[in-house]
Amino acid sequence: MAQLDRAPDYESGGREFESLPARQKNIMFEKLSNKQKGTLLAFIGVMIITPDALIIRSVSVETWDLLFYRSLLPGLALLVGYFVFFNHRALEDFMSIGVPGLINALLVLGANVTFVMALANTDVANALIMISLVPIIAAIFSFIFLNEKPEIITWFCSFGCLLAVIFIFYESYELNKYLGDFYGLLCAIFVGASLTVMRRSPEINFVPSYILGKLATAVLSAFFVSTFVIGIHDLLLISLMIITVGVSFVFISIAPQYISSPEVGIFFLLETSLGPLWVWLFIFEEPTQKTLIGGILIILLVFGHSYYMIKKENIDKVAL
Repeated sequence: MAQLDRAPDYESGGREFESLPARQKNIMFEKLSNKQKGTLLAFIGVMIITPDALIIRSVSVETWDLLFYRSLLPGLALLVGYFVFFNHRALEDFMSIGVPGLINALLVLGANVTFVMALANTDVANALIMISLVPIIAAIFSFIFLNEKPEIITWFCSFGCLLAVIFIFYESYELNKYLGDFYGLLCAIFVGASLTVMRRSPEINFVPSYILGKLATAVLSAFFVSTFVIGIHDLLLISLMIITVGVSFVFISIAPQYISSPEVGIFFLLETSLGPLWVWLFIFEEPTQKTLIGGILIILLVFGHSYYMIKKENIDKVAL
């Protein structure tokens, strides 16, 4: 199975004549520890995706039309790019994803649909706060499917986050925006499950799986598209999603090969923090007071939990 740290395999895919600066960067990356590699990949991936909510808010197309192009353009761009860079082994990589890769592709499809639906039915801050639950959900899934016994702090933080979510849901119910919050929670579940699948099978290259998930989302949404014709302004904005939701999740898909899913999940707090900020700065959408209170509580709980788990993992490794 292909992994990022197998440089000779990837170089055999037609990159034997790559430039000296590119080789130097590859050597620099290989000198990093696994934790440094995973942290760098997760940080870059999530930082790239932070403007995504702003772009979604800025387009004027229908929800399913947006979902179609938001999946089709990044999916095709990544597919073409993958076969260009790894032409000699690209087909083999797609055929080697196995059952875990297919499951992950379905989870990617679910996350794509629920994320756009969440933003279509509630405020950006509400949707991203729900998605900030990813590390807690990933920890719970690790307990269920990876037989990892959770610490007491995991149950404590889960209960605290549940109370915060109920607090936000109650206000959303009063404002008739609870459906969007529910979609956001579903999105967090799909992402947490995806990270768990990737962590369970680190020997698999999940980039082809992600590409299949994007293309599957485009096929599904095509049945609900109102029109395939969109304006130039919307097309240009949606084209930016090739980077925000295409390139970004390539980094995020590779990161669990080097660090645990809760460690990857903690970086989604950057999206929770910066996503609403971009929307507020550019289109002046302000979160409500209760959303801010509940969101801050969730962020603090998730950050505290993830920090504790990372420190404990490091201590356990040193003890061994």
